[in-house]
Amino acid sequence: MRLVLAIISTLVLGAGCAAPVPPPTAAPSPTATPTMRSLPANVAGIPAPGDATATVESHSRSRELEIGVARNFQLGHCGLISPIDFDGSLWDPIGGHDGNGGPLTEAQMGELVNATPTVVELTDANAAQLLTPFGAVITLARHDGPRPYFLCD
Repeated sequence: MRLVLAIISTLVLGAGCAAPVPPPTAAPSPTATPTMRSLPANVAGIPAPGDATATVESHSRSRELEIGVARNFQLGHCGLISPIDFDGSLWDPIGGHDGNGGPLTEAQMGELVNATPTVVELTDANAAQLLTPFGAVITLARHDGPRPYFLCD
């Protein structure tokens, strides 16, 4: 009986000492700051005048994020073309890179046109970074007010 209790105590104490799994965070910055690249038109999601669109307003809570704190964010069905709504605003994708300053890879482009789990982090009051599972880094700018979006099926 004492042996069984000793084994159970060891297992319980050992489980409590395991290192906690950290929440998703931004990738470590490389030594040189990567250059932000323009996003391809089919990924950027910014309609041109005359495009068929629907106007959307933000429905998220203001000040729900803190600068420098990462948070999980699911892209909508059509990726960056879907509304990106957090921290009380809609957000415009203004550029990005492959995580090392290079062009986006084909796999990263696929993530950005589909519903993809990502991590967002405010870098200042009006800018954020979105990180994808394949390492794409997308820079977002806070949009003031409602915004037109492509119609997506």
